[in-house]
Amino acid sequence: MKLKLKFLKPFSDVIGKSELKEEYDVNYLEDLLKVIIDKYPKLKKEFFTNDDKLTDYICIFVNDKPISALNGLMTKLNTDDELLFFIPISGG
Repeated sequence: MKLKLKFLKPFSDVIGKSELKEEYDVNYLEDLLKVIIDKYPKLKKEFFTNDDKLTDYICIFVNDKPISALNGLMTKLNTDDELLFFIPISGG
């Protein structure tokens, strides 16, 4: 399926660009993350903790909805979905 992936810093620095539009043979977000990490191994420490849980600071949106409001890593992906990967900025 064709997906559009957008990455904000620091993820875009690891990948070397801020957007990927590619065909992926995946069904769920969890599958996609494995494919991305296989291609860009440095992302593993950015996405996951040492015990393979998503880090607390990463935000992933699928079609403008956070995965926390969907099915987390088991969010079903469909052709032409748009995903956004970022770390929220906070401060005061």
